This record gives sequence, structure tokens and C-alpha cells, in this order.
Amino acid sequence: MEFLHTLPNNLIVYVIVAHLLFGIGLYGMMFRSTLIGILISLELLIQGVGINVMAFGTFLHVDPLAARIMTLFLLGIGAAEAALFLGIAVAVFRNYKTISINKLTRLKG
Repeated sequence: MEFLHTLPNNLIVYVIVAHLLFGIGLYGMMFRSTLIGILISLELLIQGVGINVMAFGTFLHVDPLAARIMTLFLLGIGAAEAALFLGIAVAVFRNYKTISINKLTRLKG
């Protein structure tokens, strides 16, 4: 049971969780067919990167404040990206009455 007490202080746990989130997000980006599904997958990608930055900055850097600031910037970028993407999804739904990317063939330039 000693392993469970040292688990939160182990870098590899955070790296595994971050890579799992990144992998799930990447899988969703490739195989989702709706705009909302792609948005959720993109958020998972950004959160996986944020956990990775925070973990490596906390465990390997002398001053972990820089990693925390970088993670806050990533969260802000994720929130702005979500707002922009949802605005685009609403505009696409108003014009085409669907959010499926397979049916949006008229958007080709």
C-alpha cells in the first residue's frame, strides 16, 4: 500500500493521463463527424497538453511558476477556441440545418 501514498508524487502518472487524454482527443478529431464532437475532441487535446506542461514544469523545472502560467494561457486559448468554434457551428447550422461535416459539401472552396 506504500505505492498508493507515493502515486500523486510520481511524474509518470501525470504523463500517462496526459497522453491518454491526447490520444482520445486525437482519435475523436479523426473519426467524429459532427462539429460538436470535433470541438470536444479538440478540448481533450488541449487539456492533455496542459497536463503535460504542468507535470513537466512542476517536476523537472526549478521554478514551477512558469509552467503554471503557461497552463493558464492554454486554458484561456481553449476557452477562446471553444467560443469561436461554437459561434461557427451555430452559423453553419443556421445556414445548412446540419452540423454533420459529411453533409457540408457546399463549403468547398
